[in-house]
Amino acid sequence: MIERFGRAAIPGVLGLALASAPGTSQGHGPIYGLSTPTLGRGGWSLDTALMGRFLEGGSAIMARPMASYGITEDVQLSASLPMPLHRDEGLPPVRGLTRMPMTPDAQLMLGWRFHRDALSVGARWESTTWLALEYPTDAVRSGIETTPGVYGAAVTGYASRSWYVWAGAAHRRNVGASDPDESRSGDATMASLVVGYRPAAFRADYPHADWRGFLELVGEWDGRDRVLGETSEDSGGRQVFLAATVLGLYGSWGVSGGPAIPLAQSSNGDAPRERLRVAVNLTIWF
Repeated sequence: MIERFGRAAIPGVLGLALASAPGTSQGHGPIYGLSTPTLGRGGWSLDTALMGRFLEGGSAIMARPMASYGITEDVQLSASLPMPLHRDEGLPPVRGLTRMPMTPDAQLMLGWRFHRDALSVGARWESTTWLALEYPTDAVRSGIETTPGVYGAAVTGYASRSWYVWAGAAHRRNVGASDPDESRSGDATMASLVVGYRPAAFRADYPHADWRGFLELVGEWDGRDRVLGETSEDSGGRQVFLAATVLGLYGSWGVSGGPAIPLAQSSNGDAPRERLRVAVNLTIWF
């Protein structure tokens, strides 16, 4: 039922994006790694993401819209909804993207850029923390009843007209199951390092196109699930991904995306190994 709703809703989401009024581009940068930018005061944006995972045991594809609002220049509120399109049974859940999870969770996220230091003209060092509440729209994942979760992240980095470097870490904890004999999915921790470059040919102001590229290194540590109070040996593990992504901006429009490939994986028990992740995101600011 959820997958059918996702397929039916995509034309409406894209139509809303096309009908939105133009605005000033902000550009949030990478896809898989953490970054610091927030919307300006009173600014709105609509993101529509399409993401996919391909594993030894199957695949999963999801669309996800996210609406964001700049409460102040440094405080941003976002809400996103899952639209699952396809998912094979038995796939372990992962977050995947830093601002929108690859799981069927409705998410409410608050970002606070608590530190900014101008280093020179067009260059700054800044730090942002992100906090999200996530509520599942499905009842069971990998044989375990789902529970709400809390996601927290912190990231710091340097941004200029040509170079970008961000480093950060995040943790997600499931909060619904309090009885030690209940089943519960394992917590998830991630860290990312992003390096970006904007070629000189794309540093001109609008109406010229603006393109930049990123290399994103992401490490994930997934805890073991607990089933009826017992630790599941066939769940959790560690993996490291490298992604090559691009971000293009033109006026009030932005498009970003790229593949992420595993550099190292260590799965517990018979957990399937991942082969590829792909994500594309369309943004409009208004």
